[in-house]
Amino acid sequence: MSKYGPRIYPSDIIDTKKHWAVGTVWNAEGSKGTYNIEMLDKGFTCDCPAFKKCKHIKAVEEKFDENVQYA
Repeated sequence: MSKYGPRIYPSDIIDTKKHWAVGTVWNAEGSKGTYNIEMLDKGFTCDCPAFKKCKHIKAVEEKFDENVQYA
């Protein structure tokens, strides 16, 4: 964890503010172990060592996008 807390990356796909899944933690297998991805009101956080929005966060976002029903 960084000195000032986890890095939060806003979502380009989902409005995370007051979303029903805020506080949910997903696990993702990575190259160096298992990482935790959490949805917060301001976006997503992941405990992997990436310095930008990682593939783990993008994978969780894509799963939400797949489940959207278009009229």
